[in-house]
Amino acid sequence: MNTPTHAILNLAILGRKSRPEWNGPIIWGGLIPDLAMFVFYGWGKLATDMSESQIWGEAYYEPFWQNLFDFWNSIPLALLGVGLGLWLSRQQRYRALGMAAALCCFSIVMHCLADLPVHREDAHRHFWPLTNYRFESPISYWDPAHNGDIFVIFELGLALVTSVYVFRLLQSPLTKGLLIFSNVLSSDAKNNSLSSSSLDQVALI
Repeated sequence: MNTPTHAILNLAILGRKSRPEWNGPIIWGGLIPDLAMFVFYGWGKLATDMSESQIWGEAYYEPFWQNLFDFWNSIPLALLGVGLGLWLSRQQRYRALGMAAALCCFSIVMHCLADLPVHREDAHRHFWPLTNYRFESPISYWDPAHNGDIFVIFELGLALVTSVYVFRLLQSPLTKGLLIFSNVLSSDAKNNSLSSSSLDQVALI
């Protein structure tokens, strides 16, 4: 899935209108697994002379980057974070911090679970460090050769419908504006991926 969709879905599931302080950790949890990808892409575009096809077809699969991606997409590590956060939340002094950490890490788990059924050769080792196994799904979230063109439309509709609900959870004009902006950005990215079958024409994540 595309990064904004993760944040929107996680907020819809975990967010509570009565607990606006939860929104930040939930949103960050939806973003964190993909942040290393943005760093990688920025490095590829700004620090090297690689083409888009080289970035996504070659550099993406280098062990250093794969290890970095998989660290932030590890379900066991995120669950460990949930446990530590819940333990910390039992301490009166650190209750708010612990709850924020638990929510953030659980949001990371949800991000990973949403990615599992829609990644093929670009799949992560979601169960590292327990195993190096990668689940290569028959469905791709971007590749038209593996139903990516269909999934793009499904994801776009899901994100837009969910955003209507999420909009009601948000209280500040800034976060509401960011939600609208993310939908516009995602719509543009999905339109681009519909019009091309190559990875270097797809949205960043």
